[in-house]
Amino acid sequence: MKKVAIIYSGAKYQGGIEDYLNSLFSHYDKTRVELLLISLGDWPLCKSIKKAGGKVVMLGGGRIRPQTFFDIKKTVQQEGASLVVSQGVVANFYARIGAKLAGTPHLTVVHSDMSQEYPNPFISSLYGLSDFLTRPATKQYIAASKFLKKTLIRKGIKKDKITVIYDGIEKGQETEKPRNRKAKEIIIGSLGRLDKVKGYDNLIKAFAELENTAAKLFIWGEGKERKNLEGLAKKLGLEEKVEMPGYFDPGEALAQIDIYVQPSRSEGLGLAVIQAMLAKKPVVITPVGGMKEIVMNDRTGIIAKSAKPKAICEAIKRVFDEPEKVGEMTRRAYDEAAAKFSAQKSADETIKEFLRTISRDR
Repeated sequence: MKKVAIIYSGAKYQGGIEDYLNSLFSHYDKTRVELLLISLGDWPLCKSIKKAGGKVVMLGGGRIRPQTFFDIKKTVQQEGASLVVSQGVVANFYARIGAKLAGTPHLTVVHSDMSQEYPNPFISSLYGLSDFLTRPATKQYIAASKFLKKTLIRKGIKKDKITVIYDGIEKGQETEKPRNRKAKEIIIGSLGRLDKVKGYDNLIKAFAELENTAAKLFIWGEGKERKNLEGLAKKLGLEEKVEMPGYFDPGEALAQIDIYVQPSRSEGLGLAVIQAMLAKKPVVITPVGGMKEIVMNDRTGIIAKSAKPKAICEAIKRVFDEPEKVGEMTRRAYDEAAAKFSAQKSADETIKEFLRTISRDR
C-alpha cells in the first residue's frame, strides 16, 4: 500500500484548507492508500484528524525555520511515503524542498488565487517569488476549480499537469435548530473567515441599503478583520442589526439562515456556498472566481452584477421580490449540488490522482 504525506503549515482560524483536509481524511479509501498529516506545529486541525483516526506527525512550528526542510525529509523517508502533498504558500515552500531532499515526488493542491489573498504588496511579492522559485519541484497540480486551473496556466504551468477536482461536502450537515427569533424576522447570513478577500465589509454596506426592518445580518467566523467590521457596523448605526457570533458548526449556523450571501472579492471555489445549497437555502453570490462554477444565475441561485455593495443589495432584494422563483432555484440547487459536489466523489478522485502521480514518477 502506498503512503502519502500531506504537509500542513497551520492556521489560527478554520478555513477552506482545514475543511478540505478534514473531509479527505474522513472519506478516503483506506484500502488503496494511507494518508499521513505532517503538521508544522500543533494546530486545531491535528486534533480533528486524530479524532477521525488519522495519523499525525507534528514538527516544529514557525514560519522561518530552515530545520523544517530536513525534518520533512527525515519524516518522509522514515514513513516510506511515496508522495508529498501540500496546499498553501508556506506549506508548499517547505514541502517542495523537503520532498526534493527526500527524492520523493510532490503534488500541490490549489484552493485559491494567491494574488488575491495577500493585500500587502511586499508580502504578496515575497510569497509570489517563493512560489515561482520552488515551483519546478512540483510534478502535478490539483485545482479546486476550472477558474484556478486557468490561473495556474497564466502563471506558466502546463495544462496537462493540472487536474480539476472539486472539493466536496457531505450531505445532511444541516440541523433543524432554528433560532428563537422574533415574528417575521429574516436572517441574512454568511460563513467564512473574517478576511478582506471575503468582502464582508461590502455585505455590511449592502445590508445598510436594504431598508428592510425585519432583516438581521449574521456573519459566522473569526479573523483579523473582526474589529474593522464591528467598527463599520457601528459607524453605519447597525450595532443591533449585525451580529458576528464567531465560529459555529456550519450545520447549526445554516439552520438559522433564511438567505445565504457570499460577498467575496475572490474565491477559489466556495465551499460555504455549496453547504448552503445542500442546506436548502437560497444563495446570493458575487461574480468572482470558482463560485460561478457552483451557481448558475437564475437557475440555482442569484449572481450579483458585481462585488460592490449596491449590486449585492440589489441581488438580495430579488430574493424578497421573487419568492416563487427563488424557491424553485433553491430546490434545483440542492439536487445539482448533491450530485456535483459529493465529499466521497471528491475523495475518490483525489486518491486516484495521488496514485496516478506516484505511478508516473516511476
